[in-house]
Amino acid sequence: MMARVSQLFRLALADLRVEWPIALCQVIAIAAVLTPLLVLAGLQQGAIGTLIDRLNRDPAMRLVVPEVTGGHRFDHAWFAAMAARPEVDFVMPATRQIAGQIDLLRDEASGDQSGGQPNGRGEARVTLLPTAPGDPVTGPHAAAAAMDGVILSFRAAGRLGVMPGAVVTAYAERTRGGKAEPLAFPLRVVAVLPAQRDGGMSAFATLPLVQAVQDFRDGKAAPALGATAGDPAGPAADYPLFRLYARSIRDVQALAADFQANGIAVATRHAEIASTLTLDRNLRAILLIIATLSVAGYVVAVTASQWGNLRRKRRDLAILNLTGYGSGWLVAFPVAQAAILALVGSLVAAAAFAGAAATINGHFQESIASGEAACRLGAPDLLAAAALTLALSLLPAAAIGLACRRIETSEELRSV
Repeated sequence: MMARVSQLFRLALADLRVEWPIALCQVIAIAAVLTPLLVLAGLQQGAIGTLIDRLNRDPAMRLVVPEVTGGHRFDHAWFAAMAARPEVDFVMPATRQIAGQIDLLRDEASGDQSGGQPNGRGEARVTLLPTAPGDPVTGPHAAAAAMDGVILSFRAAGRLGVMPGAVVTAYAERTRGGKAEPLAFPLRVVAVLPAQRDGGMSAFATLPLVQAVQDFRDGKAAPALGATAGDPAGPAADYPLFRLYARSIRDVQALAADFQANGIAVATRHAEIASTLTLDRNLRAILLIIATLSVAGYVVAVTASQWGNLRRKRRDLAILNLTGYGSGWLVAFPVAQAAILALVGSLVAAAAFAGAAATINGHFQESIASGEAACRLGAPDLLAAAALTLALSLLPAAAIGLACRRIETSEELRSV
């Protein structure tokens, strides 16, 4: 069987070599149709794909922020159910924002460690937020945050003039029995976040530490912070707020709609996300329209070319039939030639695409980061394009090959 297939392709190649100008024109025609489509697809995956990847890497774009919740409270079962949803990347309880406002003061023993950063005043008012492993903002640093540790935003660290390892003093105050009660406790700076992770005046700590600050604000005892006055604080059964991040920007709107349906008002970066996803959809639609027109033109051109070859080679095919090549060979011969031309044309198109992509990426090199590309296609995409080209070439070739079976050998030889 393999020997017969090998013989078929040797015969097809020999015929193409004899008529190499026509074969070359067919290869160029295939590449001319396929290359622009590859470039358009590469721009869609490169430019738009890079933009979407950037938005997905920005935690703020995937953040779903609860607004005033009114009577809504979120218990542990609710958090477990949300964490199990495939469109949720990270969720954890959060305390009241006003209760998390604390002042930080740089320990003078740490010195000014701002490394030349401006505004290293040594004091800052920050919002204390809870974090845990898996937090897309704090990343791996969350696991190192203990009861005495804090992760600072870049802006907060610059205001304080501290770097990781420094010690800061946290100040909070409450009014109980008509008297003001201040509280001060030391915190170790575990890490400083890059500016793109959080642009606010934020400090991240473990949930027990944040909960202890709220307990103190509520007039309860917070032994972990050194505040023993007040009623003991029991374990929290539910929470008024949450910190939630969608798995991708495509999941944000669905989550927001689900919250709205349950009467929970949330805020998202919907406008920015929608504009990017709309651009992606529009480019996909344009690519589909152009591809449909190109495929239709390609099929017509290939069919006409192959039919012309059949008309010119009726006598040759009749001689093949006379010398013992059956009707199956007459069908397989144009199919084999179409497969060879389609594969060679796909290789030429892939090479042309590689050159065009390199030129486009070089033009945009100042606006793309390392590992990004304005125009890119992976090997699976190129293989899929070649497979589609092969299929579109084989279908009309098979139809023409079936027409070859109706050739009457005697009539073709008498007409010579």
